[in-house]
Amino acid sequence: MTRWFAASLLFRSIHSGNQCVDGALWEESVRLISAESVEEAQKKAEVLGRDAEVNYAVSENDNVRWIFVQIERIYEIQDEEIVHGSELFSRFLRQSEVESLLKPFD
Repeated sequence: MTRWFAASLLFRSIHSGNQCVDGALWEESVRLISAESVEEAQKKAEVLGRDAEVNYAVSENDNVRWIFVQIERIYEIQDEEIVHGSELFSRFLRQSEVESLLKPFD
């Protein structure tokens, strides 16, 4: 039986081949996956992550490369049917996480 999963994928940017760890920009991408098991969803999420890697020039001397780092986690979607308003992802957050999420980029 096919089930729905939400996969949280983590990506990191690298500028001009330097892995500026302190100033690295990260992206969390939550993807919808159809699979028969968590294991199959994990494999499909890995493929989605690798396929989403991209490299592009932002200026004459600077290239940005987004690399897939890992699957943060897989969530099974419990709704019987995916419709308007279906919950795809939910998690509990600490106060420091909320503050980080609400802080705008400079």
